[in-house]
Parts: sequence; structure tokens; C-alpha cells
Amino acid sequence: MDIANVNPVDSTPEEILAEIIEKPGPRWEETEAALDRRGSSLPLFHRAVWARANAASGTHGSLIAIPSGGETCRSGFAFEIHRSRALPGHRLLSVRHLGLGCGGLDEFALDEGLALLTIRAQADKFVLRVTIDTFALDPESRERIYETLWRHGFRRVPTTRTYERTLLVDLTADEDAILAGFSRSARRNIRSVAKFPAVITTAESTSLADRLQELDDETRRRTGGEQRALDWASIIRMSAAAPQLSRIAILSRTDQTYPKSVLAFAWGCMHGAVAEYSESGSTRIDDLKVPTSYALLWDLIRWARRNAARSFDMGGITIGGENSEDPVGGISDFKRHFSQREFEVGQQWQLEPHPTRAAAARLVSRTADVLRLGTKLIRR
Repeated sequence: MDIANVNPVDSTPEEILAEIIEKPGPRWEETEAALDRRGSSLPLFHRAVWARANAASGTHGSLIAIPSGGETCRSGFAFEIHRSRALPGHRLLSVRHLGLGCGGLDEFALDEGLALLTIRAQADKFVLRVTIDTFALDPESRERIYETLWRHGFRRVPTTRTYERTLLVDLTADEDAILAGFSRSARRNIRSVAKFPAVITTAESTSLADRLQELDDETRRRTGGEQRALDWASIIRMSAAAPQLSRIAILSRTDQTYPKSVLAFAWGCMHGAVAEYSESGSTRIDDLKVPTSYALLWDLIRWARRNAARSFDMGGITIGGENSEDPVGGISDFKRHFSQREFEVGQQWQLEPHPTRAAAARLVSRTADVLRLGTKLIRR
């Protein structure tokens, strides 16, 4: 179906059955448990443990629960509320990793949930934008998601917060078969870690938070990525509380003191039947030529398989080519050592419930960007 011809007006259910659970607590967790029992597990970014981790940095999370009758919850998805930096007092809503099948969502449940989310945004004059990142493995599901978003007034925008294409590793085989599917150099680099004074463990203490940020910053500087601060202390606590949903694998050298001994990390997130390679960082050292990323990624793949994931999402790829104009081409080439199964998975969609306020926020943001650029040029 051509989504440009879908009527954006007459699709809202006559009676919206969905409800909003405003904050993480017993009701949210009971809903999660009910969906887990149904085999419709929520992705990590829609769970109470994630909402609590985000709350420490000022992001509020709420769950939209869609019942199937009585008190039974058939599906749900969460949205986050962020402060606007452009217009003080205003808010931005967002939904991450939204897809059919995730959390039991079918087309009707998605329609119900989006109707309620849209009403919530329109009723609050301080909401500037609602941004949704989609995720679906098959073309039919993607098309149905896009049609539903269009009917509720969302429009596709350039992808800046997520990725459109990724590689998948099939986890349904045994470990030996999965390993055999990697490139020869990947297998060699995974095994070679045992030759060095290095060990793979997990991040258990929040005292490691600053080191993880340092490694993340250093990696982004090498690849030309935008620097960003993550609340690693909260993510570490979340991973310790729910190790089946989140894992931060770290590679440390055994001949140096902690935390500078940590050379690299890789963070994996569980989204139902699909696990995601979410973040990573490393430092370059001259005296220890250990291939850090290969062994850490293999650790996450094994963790995902132990926790019943059927696929491992490599976290997005670009065209590739280490010596090309692609700034992260080397990272994409690295990921292709583990899989050649490439999928289109996501898009970014946006709704502006109050267009005048949203336009004002964009103007403020553009002005601030111009001023920052001018300041940099003056300093040079």
C-alpha cells in the first residue's frame, strides 16, 4: 500500500482501551511479567528497569498498556519524556525500538497505543515533538508500522537517532556452528586474547562509570562521532539488577591497576528474541596488541544465546570501507567479519502536535548552532 494515500483522520479507534502507567512501579512490572508469560517480552527500552535507570539523568518513562479484555494485558510499549534544551519548560516525547511483535504488539494494538500517545501529546501544549524509532525484520511488518504511523499524523524524517540497516547473527545453532560462521580472522582474533595478560569480565561497580565514558569519548574522537555523555553509573546498576537483559562486557589487562586497566567494553541489550550490540569503546595501546573488540562481541553473542535470543543485531552498519569517505566504515567492515546477513530494519518518524512552538524551537536551535560555530572560528 502507498502510505501517501492512507487517510490520516479516520483511523483512531472509537473507544481507546489503552491506558498509561505513568511511572515504573508494581503495575508496570506486573504488566511486564504478564507479557513474559505470554511469550511477548518487552524490549529493554520499554521495561521498568530501564525507566528507572533513565530517571537518574532526568528522563521520565511511562508505559502504554493495551488490554485484551478484563485485566489482561495483551501488549504495550513505553515512551520517554525529555526536557527541551531549545525552549525551557517544554518537552520531547520519544519511543525507541518500536516494532510489531515486540511486547506483543499487533497492528490493532499499535493503532490503540499510538492513538493514546497522540492524544497525550496534543493535550499538552508544552510537547514540541514525538519521535519514534521503528524496528522490524520483515518488509511486511515494516510497511504496516509505517502505514499506522502515517494515519496518526507522523511523518518520516532523516534517521539521526537509530540505524536503517544492520547485520544479524543467527543464534539458533550451537556455539561451535555460530563461531564457524565468522570469518577466519574473526575466529583467530577471538582466540588470540588468551595469549595476552587480559581477561573478560563484566562491569559490576559504578566506580567504572568514568572509565567507560573515557573509552566511549576516545572511540568517537577516532571515528569523528559526536561526543555524548551516558549515565554509565545507572546503566551499570541496571545491568547488575537485570543481567538477563543488559550486559556490559569489559576487557582488562591483568598487569595494571583498576580502572585504567580496562582497555575496552561492549554493551549488549536484550529486546525480546533479538539482542542488540548497543555501545562499545576502546583505547589504543602500544605495548599490548590485543584485538579487543572481537572477543567482547563474542562474549555478548554467547550471553544473548544463553538468554534465549534467536538473533543478534550488530547495531547498524554503513556502506563500509575503512579508507573510504565513510567515517565509520572501518567499524562496519569489522561487523561484517561476523555476518553477511544484511537487513533493513528501521526508520525515524516524527509528529509535531503544536507546529508553531516546534518551529520556534528549531529557530532557537539553529541560532545556537550558528553562535557555537562562530565561537569556534573566533577561538581559532
